[in-house]
Parts: sequence; structure tokens; C-alpha cells
Amino acid sequence: MKRFFGGESCADAFLTGWLLGVAVPVSLMLLVLSGCTGGAGSAGFVEDRAGLLTDGQRERIDRFNRQLLEELGIHLKTVILKESPADINITGVELFDRLRLGGATQGAKGVLFLVDPAGKQVRLEIGYDLEGVFTDAFIGYVERRQMMPFFQAGRVGPGIEATAELLVGRAMGAEGTLDSDLALKPPAPDERLSGGGGARIDVEIGSGVPQKPRSPLAGEFGPQSTPQKALETYKMVLRGHIKDPELTLYTEETRRFLRQWLVTDAQQDNELKAITRNGAGEVILSEDRAVIRFPLSSRQASPFFLRRGPNGWMLDFAAMNRSLGFNHKNQWFFRTSEHDFMFAFNDMVLDRNGFPHKRP
Repeated sequence: MKRFFGGESCADAFLTGWLLGVAVPVSLMLLVLSGCTGGAGSAGFVEDRAGLLTDGQRERIDRFNRQLLEELGIHLKTVILKESPADINITGVELFDRLRLGGATQGAKGVLFLVDPAGKQVRLEIGYDLEGVFTDAFIGYVERRQMMPFFQAGRVGPGIEATAELLVGRAMGAEGTLDSDLALKPPAPDERLSGGGGARIDVEIGSGVPQKPRSPLAGEFGPQSTPQKALETYKMVLRGHIKDPELTLYTEETRRFLRQWLVTDAQQDNELKAITRNGAGEVILSEDRAVIRFPLSSRQASPFFLRRGPNGWMLDFAAMNRSLGFNHKNQWFFRTSEHDFMFAFNDMVLDRNGFPHKRP
């Protein structure tokens, strides 16, 4: 089996994966921007005073945040407190300034992810020059709709990673503003870096795994007569925030896969936006398999794999999870070329990192 590994950054490789826009392990290829210092070190990205993270989780968060600093010039630091502060909002501002988050970037582009497990609260503190991108309303949405379900399930590390992914997606959407329109320069040594922008939320870590109740509309989301109709039906699932893993719109293997996966509203919103933005796509058929793919110029528009059963076409997310990966820009590539859906990509060549290119 031929497997591909993503490119290298100036620091290391970071692994992520696939499912409704959630970040889990793959490799990245990064360019170092002029504002990248590269010297923040491990202590510059993760500080787990409460000992909630595993070594692997700390390493992944550290790597991801390092990539974020190198690629977008944004310094995100995670601090998990052991003791609850008197006022997490004041503590956030004071810690932000004491750490000089964003002080090494082109502009005050720092983000502090402050977790207080004892006080059952979390705050995201935002640097001055990111407040127009990471608005208080957006941060509150991310905390409620993305981070909270992970933390309630006791999955602190994955929750931090998933939250950071949405921040990266937002930053990538505003990259032109960050790099040019603001004409940023490094802040002065005594300059305040945060004015209290951001949001806090009450959340009890490990309070319970979000339920995936059977949808009363489950019968409406079954196999479809064409691959296109299956994808349109999936958009209805996302729009309704339906998290029922037993929908027969999915293959049996996918249903088993989804039973074990935590799906959030924010992930579903993100996926719906991506599919809607990419349009109908091109359908390529081979007997009982189909691929809906999009132009390579839209590198964030990943293909969809489908299988046809006795009752119609179903989405095969399990096969997609095995075969596809994403970098931090949400650009897709192949983890392996050995899978049942490679027939739809015969007009492409894959580079050493698994990224597809039009065949000359």
C-alpha cells in the first residue's frame, strides 16, 4: 500500500484528519512568513498546570500552535490552571500581557486559551489586532458550539484542538486583512497587547457526553436515487444539526464510525458552508461506487465517496476517513492511493505528500 506523508514545516509535522471539518492527525506543509520568529519553544504554546493533557495531546497542541505562528503570525497559547482565579477575565488580561502574547508577531496577534477546570469556566482572550477577526460574538459561538461539547465529554485535548481549528479557519478567511490592510508592525515592549476582547463560558469538564438521539425525521434521510441527491440530503442533515448516527443515508460502516464520534453544531455549520460554497461538483461513477469531486483550484473542496446499496446511494465517510487527510488550511490530500475510489482520479498525479495535481 502506498502511503503519503505531508510536507514539513520549519518546526515539525502535525497530524490532523477527517470528519465534518474536525481536526484529528495528518501532515502539514508550511511556509514561514516574515513575521515568524520560530523561537517560541514548547513553553510558548502549552502550559498544563492541572495535568489534564496527555503527552500526545500536549505535543499535538504545541505543534499546531507552532504552525499557526509560522503560517499566520498568530501566537496562540493554552494555559490550564490548577487553581481557580478570583476573576478569570482580569486574570486573562493580566496573564496575556505578562506573557507578551503577540509581542513577537507583526502586530498584537495573540490568543490566550485559559482553562479553569476547578472553577468550571474557560476564557479566550484576544489580542488587539485580532479583535476584528475573532469578534466577541464569534468567540462565544465557538466556545458554546464547538468547545463545550468536547469539554463536557472530558475530552479537553481534542476540544482545544477542535477549537483552534475553527480559529485557524476564521484567520485564513481574513488572511488578506491580517497581512496587508492592517499594515501591522511589532508592538512596542511596553505596549498593552489585549484590551479584554474575547469571551468566557461556564463549562464543567466531564459532566457528560452529548447525546446522539434518534431523529424523528430519520426516515427522510435514507439512500437516494443519485449521488447528487445524496449530497443534497446530507446538506439537510447538517442544516438541521441532526446528529443521529443511524441514518441510512450513511453506509453501515459509516454508521459504526459515527457512533464513536463526537459531532458539534459548529462542525456541522462549517461543513454546510463548505459544501454550499463548492457547488454541485462533478460525479464520476464506477458500478456501485461514486465520487463527487470539485475543481483542484478549490483545494479546500474535498471529494465525497458514495456507495450504492439495494435502496440507493449512501455516503461513505468511513472510507473518506481512511483515505483523505487535510492540512491546517483545510486543503485535502490522499493518505494512501490504495482505496476503492481511486478510479475517479486517474486524470491526476499525486506528489510525494499525496496532494493531487492535474496530469500533464
